[in-house]
Amino acid sequence: MTAALLQVERLSKNFGGLQVSADIDMELHPGDRCALIGPNGAGKTTFVNLVTGVLSPTAGTVRLEGRDITGLSAQARVRLGLVRSFQVARLFRSMTVREHLELAILQRERRTWALFASVGRTRGLAGEVAGLLATMGLGAVADTAVGQLAYGQQRLLEIALALALKPKVLILDEPAAGVPHSESQRILDALDRLPPDLAVLMIEHDMDLVFRFARRIIVLAQGRLLCSGSAADIAADERVREVYLGSRGHAAHRA
Repeated sequence: MTAALLQVERLSKNFGGLQVSADIDMELHPGDRCALIGPNGAGKTTFVNLVTGVLSPTAGTVRLEGRDITGLSAQARVRLGLVRSFQVARLFRSMTVREHLELAILQRERRTWALFASVGRTRGLAGEVAGLLATMGLGAVADTAVGQLAYGQQRLLEIALALALKPKVLILDEPAAGVPHSESQRILDALDRLPPDLAVLMIEHDMDLVFRFARRIIVLAQGRLLCSGSAADIAADERVREVYLGSRGHAAHRA
């Protein structure tokens, strides 16, 4: 097996006397397609905030490519390749999809001054922008203002902006939230086109999307790791059905 890109060891967080995350271990390897699920209040958001540097842990370690990044800021982690879609700058309704992607690339390269220079200074971005548009299926709306996009297309743009930061590990924060179920296939198709060596962790409540996307699922309950395994293992696990899936576990697995 290839070396882990992301290693989380015994990660814990206390708020005063309340322990909200307890001794969580997790690894992501190149090419992983993993989902993090759990009932409301399970500690998913806290865990992701700890991994991405929004919160500091009470105990435990986070490593990226073997480097201890536990003490680094969220932005420093982004620069090293740990990117969360939630961290992407908000969308501007009057800017086009293409302009958003150009700005994200320039920010990554720390040369936003090029936005105010001649067109020739940004011409070198065209190939990378075209690749991002193709990956997310946004080519047909590349020159459309964001305010005119369907909501599902806006969510795809948010993922494209995260990809523009060239992540090694991408954490997708509820990519289908607010998207009509009839449009979720578009999200899944785009996720299928993500770079094959990219490690992806999805936090999502749409269990149909989870079971169709993830090759491995991690389940949190009450701030602790309940279990992890393949989609088939999780769908069949009585503990998971008890705390979260209920009858939906079987239905999602059949989808």
